[in-house]
Amino acid sequence: MASSGSDSLFKLIKSLTQSEKRYFKRFALINSSKGSTNYIKLFDVVDKQNEYDENKIIHKGKFNGNNQLPNLKNYLYNLILKSLNSFHSGVSANAQLKEFLRAIEILFKKGLYDECEKIISKAKVLAEKYEKHLVLLELSGWKIELSRIYLYQGKTEDEIGNIYEEVFNVNEKYRNEKEYERLSSSMFMRISKQGSTTRSDADLKVYRDIINHPLLDTENKMMSYQAAYNYYTVYTAYFFMRSDFLNAYSYSQKLVKLMEQHPHQKEEKLEAYIAMLGNLIACQSYLKKHKEIFLTLKKLKEINTKSQRIKNRIFFIVNYTELNIYIDTGEFAQGIKLIPHIEEELDKIDLPKDDEMAFYYNISYIYFGVGNYRAARNYLNKIINDTTVDVRSDIYCMARIMLLIVHYELGHEELLEYMEKSAHRYLDKKNRLYKVETSILDFIKKKLPKVIADRERRAAFKELKTELEEIMRDPFEAKVLDYFDFISWLESKIQNRPFADIIKEKAQGLYNAPRF
Repeated sequence: MASSGSDSLFKLIKSLTQSEKRYFKRFALINSSKGSTNYIKLFDVVDKQNEYDENKIIHKGKFNGNNQLPNLKNYLYNLILKSLNSFHSGVSANAQLKEFLRAIEILFKKGLYDECEKIISKAKVLAEKYEKHLVLLELSGWKIELSRIYLYQGKTEDEIGNIYEEVFNVNEKYRNEKEYERLSSSMFMRISKQGSTTRSDADLKVYRDIINHPLLDTENKMMSYQAAYNYYTVYTAYFFMRSDFLNAYSYSQKLVKLMEQHPHQKEEKLEAYIAMLGNLIACQSYLKKHKEIFLTLKKLKEINTKSQRIKNRIFFIVNYTELNIYIDTGEFAQGIKLIPHIEEELDKIDLPKDDEMAFYYNISYIYFGVGNYRAARNYLNKIINDTTVDVRSDIYCMARIMLLIVHYELGHEELLEYMEKSAHRYLDKKNRLYKVETSILDFIKKKLPKVIADRERRAAFKELKTELEEIMRDPFEAKVLDYFDFISWLESKIQNRPFADIIKEKAQGLYNAPRF
């Protein structure tokens, strides 16, 4: 496999652990002929860079940029992949099964059929344990091939028939697994585009079409662990989209329990387990099960892994959860203490774009809560200026609304007319101009410019609050409060009190969890 893009080699080297780097250098010396020192030299030069710079690579390594370097980079990239394959050989079930299948093929070609049969038996046990249906089909093929070689001697017709029955059963399980996988993929593909909440019945209809599939009408149709995993995943996501957090919580628990009852599957797909813990935490947050949140976070923190990507994911869930708790309880000053650590880590690690945007939004919310509107504006601009907005269009759209409020708090009323038009056009284009957003934009466009005296402003804010409360009788419209508590902000303007104080008062009696 050749590298794709000028910085692919840089990204690959930076992803390596120290153990993988040490192993690579030994591997390169053993498996490369002449010129291996050049590959190691190139490896070291790239490894020392903080950002990819090809000119510096050429200068420091004294490579020929036009001819020598492209070939060296391509060879080094593939050599690293080979070393990683060797380093991780036998670690995962997939890797072990590939080794078994290769050994079976070699032994068969050498005519060592008895040895071949022993490896098939070993591989079958492992493949059944991890439900590797395609491997099981391939192993059945080898068993049939061996029977033919022996001219079916020592085999009864029933025994041969049983092999074919195994093939048919595995085929059925594999199809069942993939049908559930397709439903899960369809669900999450739609969520990734629309965001994690529905704001209208039309939005929810997209997901009802999936949930009404015959395979999802009962738990009795699941034929494997993976099918069950996808079944519970689909229902967890669906109830989340409906804001039915009690049912989402129930299915999240089932999913985590399923994985914990199959520890070998959990270890094989550790990232999926971490994601499910993250979903469970979200449900616990909505249901105010704060003591449970800390138990779930404890499970996350106790995960031991060498994978930087998994460490990054754990970092995101733990810190994003903490920010959410501070936002929900109005403890914005506590959240401020966490931001330097998050900012420092964000400079070091590579997060998926939607995680990064979610962090930026919560950080802007925390700054807003303590009245640091300039810092809130800066983080909202990080979201709005990002070109990959389709990743989380829900956050992007809400950031535009929140930015209007931030500029109002900063006294930049001369900017509001232009910004309102821009936000209105964008939300309309993205079909996210719901009643709450329309009321707020109309208020900014038509009411705010006409009121000057404080008394008039308070009256205008009261009128908007009454209007929004009426609109939010619709549960779909009320979901906007998941992103920003407009009602509490309006109460803070009407009462001339800090926004944080209003949130704290509302949270009193609901939150008695220990501090982080």
